[in-house]
Amino acid sequence: MLAEHMTWEEYRDVITKNLIILPVGSLEQHGPHLPLNVDVVIPTSLAKMVSEKMDVVVLPTIAYGYKSHPTSGGGQLFPGTTSLNGITLIHLMLDILRETYRHGGRDFLMLNGHYENIAFVNEAVEIFAHEVDDAKVVTLCWWDLVTDELVDEIFAEAGFPGWDTEHAAITETSLMQYFAPELVREDKIIDDQSERKPAYSIFPAPEDIIPKSGVLYKATYASREKGQKLAKQVVDAIVQIAHQEF
Repeated sequence: MLAEHMTWEEYRDVITKNLIILPVGSLEQHGPHLPLNVDVVIPTSLAKMVSEKMDVVVLPTIAYGYKSHPTSGGGQLFPGTTSLNGITLIHLMLDILRETYRHGGRDFLMLNGHYENIAFVNEAVEIFAHEVDDAKVVTLCWWDLVTDELVDEIFAEAGFPGWDTEHAAITETSLMQYFAPELVREDKIIDDQSERKPAYSIFPAPEDIIPKSGVLYKATYASREKGQKLAKQVVDAIVQIAHQEF
């Protein structure tokens, strides 16, 4: 059910009948052991798993996201982190929603994989919702669907630092080991943290709030098994949300 693999006739015949999933990611550093497209691989793979459980159309993933924040992604200083201005991301999503609506799509689920994106995802959806009166859109971030019980299990040894700090660390590394093990540089997995984590933003960002490796927490506690548990729980939750809301 990947839209880019369909002919125009196949697309025409399914777009009006099924839930449409738009994964939204980023091109952002994820330490020395993970590729720049982690935030693309994870939501895309989750969307494909959802398509194995119910009829959906998965649109091509938005591969660029909003600017990386120093305390949740390492910031913009790392080579490879290639980001959009917020207004650019809003208009990109708006154009995709408008075009897909023009084709007959009415039910949308925006599956976000990049921490800093969500405000702009919601802004685009709100603008779109004011333009049409017969479409419905759900926006979600995959990490918000992980239960407290599974968080306690996965972080039992390391402790849970908060989802913003969990960058290039246990959950993302585990999910990549499950979804795309060939992209994980196992011999370069490390633990790292910034010297301090202020509860406010500083511009320009001082060096002591950004780990030089780009890893914001303890990646060595990751495992494929943890990734499998995370993926299953998140996908089951998305399917439940889809049935409930659509």
